Amino acid sequence: MFGILDRHTIGQLLRTKEIDAWGVAANTPRLPLALDYPIAISMLMRVDQIVVRGLRHGPTEDYREEYLRLNLALDDATGTLVDVLRVHGHAAERVLATGADNVNGHRPFPHKTAATSAGLGWIGKTALFVSPRFGPAVRLATVFTDLDLPVSEAIVESRCGDCRACVDACPAGCGRDVPWRAGMARDELFDAAACRHQMTLFDNVDTQICGICIAACPYTRPG
Repeated sequence: MFGILDRHTIGQLLRTKEIDAWGVAANTPRLPLALDYPIAISMLMRVDQIVVRGLRHGPTEDYREEYLRLNLALDDATGTLVDVLRVHGHAAERVLATGADNVNGHRPFPHKTAATSAGLGWIGKTALFVSPRFGPAVRLATVFTDLDLPVSEAIVESRCGDCRACVDACPAGCGRDVPWRAGMARDELFDAAACRHQMTLFDNVDTQICGICIAACPYTRPG
């Protein structure tokens, strides 16, 4: 497929898969729960803005379908990238966007760890990854490899500033209005139990997050 496999050709490949942004993170020292490869390639796809606008009062069927569509598209992209890396003689493994690799009770690698380490964004006040281009209206996936690639500068602090739009919008009061920094435990930012309880109140759609905080974020810009 490619004579030389480098950052440029990987970018070309990911564009054919409609990846909206991607970056490279150093995995030395190893990131928490990461696979044992020196490089992590993080990639994201944007949630359709029409779907996002429908989330102001909670999850919708359109959101569930978009969530599933993006998971499948990201899994297709990571699978193709892993195949190409291996054809070129490099070791590579992916972490599925769907979380289906959570086997035998083991937690999967959190994609937002690679995404912040790859400089694609930071963690917001309701513990969601925030892209400066797309806000939290994204889905993420990760490929680990031994291919030597130039790494991006990691983002290690929140860029939300005094904004608390997601905190104020959350009907369960999940956000603690605390600015994120790299290495911070999720519980310092976010009440996950309150979020899980809130999701039981939405019996119309089967999703992992209600999406209200996604729609509230000022970084979630119309397309």
